[in-house]
Amino acid sequence: MLVCLACYGDRVAALLETATQLRLYRKEGGVLLPCGGFPAPETGVLALIDLLTEAGADLLVCGGLSGCALAALVQSGVSVAPWVGGAAVDVANAWAVAGLPGLEPFRLPGCGLGNCRGRRMGAGCRARTLKALRVRKLNEKGSVPNE
Repeated sequence: MLVCLACYGDRVAALLETATQLRLYRKEGGVLLPCGGFPAPETGVLALIDLLTEAGADLLVCGGLSGCALAALVQSGVSVAPWVGGAAVDVANAWAVAGLPGLEPFRLPGCGLGNCRGRRMGAGCRARTLKALRVRKLNEKGSVPNE
């Protein structure tokens, strides 16, 4: 299996859009083998999909990304492990040892994939935030009694 890490410097890029390098690794018998890399495309997710397909990558490990970018990657057949951060070599070694579950300690905080408790990605948290703001504004105007 060939995994691609979207990196900025020696770390997994906090946001996919800020990645400057794509690093490829292969796992053979539990041993991590670096397989080179190439500059990340500056022209968007469609160019990234083309590069990953040409390289034969089975999995993209990246930081945060938009729902549209995630949908495009998944629809094109690229498996994605998003909302991961840390030193690239540590993330790659964790993947080599334990596969996707090995990436859990590297999960970024916040409303990333799986952190919205079953709601559509991001919509649940955004809806709660907007509701809280509306209630606060109504309370400030005196229209709604304080609880």
